[in-house]
Amino acid sequence: MPPAMLVVLTRLGISGLAFLAALLVVVRPAAVFLATLGFGLRLNERLFLAWIAPRGIVAAAVASVFALETEHADVLVTVTFLVIVGTVTVYGLTAAPLARWLKVADPHSHGILFAGAASFVQAIADAVKQQGHQVLLVDTNYSNIAAARMKGLPTCWANILSEYVREELDLVGIGRLMAMTPNDEVNALASQQFTELFGRAEVYQLAVRTTEADRQETLSKDRLGRVLFGPEAGHGRLAQRLAAGAVVKTTTLTDEFDYPAFRELYGETAIVLFVIEESGALTAATVDGPVAPRPGQTLISLVDPIEQAADDQAGT
Repeated sequence: MPPAMLVVLTRLGISGLAFLAALLVVVRPAAVFLATLGFGLRLNERLFLAWIAPRGIVAAAVASVFALETEHADVLVTVTFLVIVGTVTVYGLTAAPLARWLKVADPHSHGILFAGAASFVQAIADAVKQQGHQVLLVDTNYSNIAAARMKGLPTCWANILSEYVREELDLVGIGRLMAMTPNDEVNALASQQFTELFGRAEVYQLAVRTTEADRQETLSKDRLGRVLFGPEAGHGRLAQRLAAGAVVKTTTLTDEFDYPAFRELYGETAIVLFVIEESGALTAATVDGPVAPRPGQTLISLVDPIEQAADDQAGT
């Protein structure tokens, strides 16, 4: 901060803080409550809007115009600086807690953004959606997108690496990325890009191919997302299983039909994809976090047709 501005800011003293407080608790709330009359917003929503206001750029723009016409330009600039710093600090520290307290924050931001919309991805996303979780499929292949839309799945015809997906797409309720395209490099890049948005623990990708011809050495392990489902559950393998007749099955475990019984019935070819708690919380099976299902939980898994027929006969 320039010395001259610091001097003026100090000179404002209590009056400057009072001015800032008036903006925060009187002017902004009054403006919002008047502007939202008749729009059907709930009280908690209006209260949240009344508290949050991006004042910085507006204040700076207006001050730059009026400062040219006033002899007290230094005071005006300093007050503007106070408004910018004060509102950004206050809103930044209080927005999230206030949203939770007013119950306007989404408490279930555990939906899944799927990069890729191949047939097996559609089947997996549909099973997740049927369990009450939000899904969104993004793919550059329009045939995949069209097929997913026919199944009632939310889709976006776009490149997962595009700026549009990261900055313009509505991701409300979405809290995880699962990169499941046939391209390992795209999956890895998508995992890197969405780590900042979702956090390292909530970006996943399919296992990379393991032959030298597939250039696995070009992918650094610390740049990959968490590996989904298992080391052999790559894109090609999952697509092959589905084409051969395998299905994505939802099974609820009980004391009578527990996980060992599930394994005995389905065999080692079954791939557990997700575990759903009785509360509805969904956990993905990963290489670094193998699941240990227990009675009361629900499994989403990929099973072969023979096992599926046995399951139908068993009535599970």
